[in-house]
Amino acid sequence: MWECRYGRETLDMRLFVLLLLKKAPLILFAGILGALGIGGPYFLLKVTFGPAKEYEAVTDFYIDYAMQEDGTQHTYINFATWNQLVKDDVFTDRILTHMSGLTEGGADLAALEQAAGITKEELRGYLSATVLSDTRIATTTVRTNDPALTVRIEKALVQAMFDFGERQKEIAEIRILQEPTEASLVIADVRTFRACMLGAVVFAFAASLYVSLYCVLDEGIHIPATFERRFGTPMLGTIRSRELSVLAGKLLKGGEALLAVDEETDLAQVKRALAEKGILTGVSYGLEELLEGTAEEAGEGASALKEGENPPDRKFLLIVKAGAHNGKRIEKAFHFCEKCGDTIETALLWEADEGLIRAYEMPEHVFYAWRRVGKGKRGE
Repeated sequence: MWECRYGRETLDMRLFVLLLLKKAPLILFAGILGALGIGGPYFLLKVTFGPAKEYEAVTDFYIDYAMQEDGTQHTYINFATWNQLVKDDVFTDRILTHMSGLTEGGADLAALEQAAGITKEELRGYLSATVLSDTRIATTTVRTNDPALTVRIEKALVQAMFDFGERQKEIAEIRILQEPTEASLVIADVRTFRACMLGAVVFAFAASLYVSLYCVLDEGIHIPATFERRFGTPMLGTIRSRELSVLAGKLLKGGEALLAVDEETDLAQVKRALAEKGILTGVSYGLEELLEGTAEEAGEGASALKEGENPPDRKFLLIVKAGAHNGKRIEKAFHFCEKCGDTIETALLWEADEGLIRAYEMPEHVFYAWRRVGKGKRGE
């Protein structure tokens, strides 16, 4: 009894790699699409429609802390405290006073903000301070979207820092280590290249995974060896195979009926191609016609079956379209013929990828066989 071994057949790694190589342009296209799909929106978000340009002024202060009566130094001001202080009223009020040019205590907050041209809340958003490894060095940063405003706030901040130092008993002196003469443009952290590479890698990986699963689960017949291993029936090869005439003489008795498992296969074209090779065939069947018990006239010397007639022990030459998803239809043809007492003598791989077959059969490493892949049907 005929048995399909498709579920237990081993993976043909050479064919698998060759099929992946054929799909390499698809994986490359997926990588390009990923680079554009991820990098493009990232560039638009960060650059084209990104935030306005920012300018900053960074000033370094050296702070001498005063000594207590017992000779020990007062506790230093840490990073968190400095960052909080420059945004509190003790600094912001003094900065607004110096920016407005008004005397301290001579105007209320609204007048200070109007004269300075900036509100206290806006000012707090522009200020920050930090302390690095040396607690005696405090760094203040002013960052706005206007270089002139950045410089004005920085100058007022320096005066506010001196005022603060004079009022604190813990601080003996504050000196400027570095003060900018103008605001510098903040270089945005735009990583378009990394975004493009991330998109390319993710999309190419997804495409590779999909193609790999597709090739592994594909039940189509791409080369004659797959058909012979899976169904245990010899195959003549393709219409361009050099061994076609020899194998036809050995495997065919003459006048076998053609049986196509794929509806789109043009059996008249198949008969003409076989006739050019000196192979004469009989009645032509499509799989659906075979199941319904009908046949088409197949050429000179072939007689069509009458409706309902089902002669026993018919011999078939199975026409298999290469690469089509027809594995289950081929199984159905074998099962039906077995039940009816008919025989599939051999098969022909139709519309095969000759380049793929040549690459599979050539005695060279599979990674060098890609030169033959994709040439298709350009000659024998």
